[in-house]
Amino acid sequence: MNEVNLWALGGVGLVAGLLGSMLGVGGGILIVPILTLALHLPIKVAIASSLVAIVANSCTAAGMYTKARVTNIRLGLLLETTTTPGAIIGGFIAAVIAPSILSALFGLVLIYAAYIMITRQHLMYDDTQPDSHIVQNNSTDNLSTSLASSYYDRNLDRVITYKVTRIPVGLGTSFFAGILSSLLGVGGGIVNVPVMHLVMGVPMKVAIATSAFIITITATAGALIYYYYGHIYPFIIAPLTIGVVIGSRIGVELTQRAGGIVLRRIFGALLIIVAAMMFFKIADII
Repeated sequence: MNEVNLWALGGVGLVAGLLGSMLGVGGGILIVPILTLALHLPIKVAIASSLVAIVANSCTAAGMYTKARVTNIRLGLLLETTTTPGAIIGGFIAAVIAPSILSALFGLVLIYAAYIMITRQHLMYDDTQPDSHIVQNNSTDNLSTSLASSYYDRNLDRVITYKVTRIPVGLGTSFFAGILSSLLGVGGGIVNVPVMHLVMGVPMKVAIATSAFIITITATAGALIYYYYGHIYPFIIAPLTIGVVIGSRIGVELTQRAGGIVLRRIFGALLIIVAAMMFFKIADII
């Protein structure tokens, strides 16, 4: 591992930070497969490095999204109550699971997320329609009402108002997202973003921003577990993190200018490519 190219690590961090902050996934979906497939690092070291880089990425992105008032902080804190325990459990599970099983699980999860984001035609929220900012919600639940919010969409040049629905489903899937965060080093965003957007009725940009906020805490919990087991190496983390921070600042700016549908398509296409790479690795094709 001492022969790992520092410039290559910085480049990986830059691309992962850009796409991770754009899609609210932390960048782990790129960092883990590239470190294992291209730079030939052990997958547990790659996951540990990814989690530390994700913390840097999410802190940068979450700060910028919050400043722009896109993040739904109340929703993020609520989902954290189940995501963080899941991340801690996932970190301990990862210590006893074979690398090949982790790789297969990683690929399956990516395919799931890609399928949802690309093929799902009916959305509870569609920011491309003129009247989509009026979100219907028959629930009288006080919690759902308290989570309602709005933000200014720079791409549409108008204020988007929305309500949050199906909160129990969101809490349950967030626990699962936390487990995946530590198991796979992905920060949980590949589950949180589709759930918030497709199930809970949250606009895509808000889902991305809120996911970045959630990932900051979740990834930290998982990284501490990997540090305990000795899988974190500073000479890998340092250049990776520098690239991630630079990329995340660029990614946040691009997200605020892009349309929600464009972001969904990019999200799905990226996951399909990475999932294919991971299955090729398992089959010893590459």
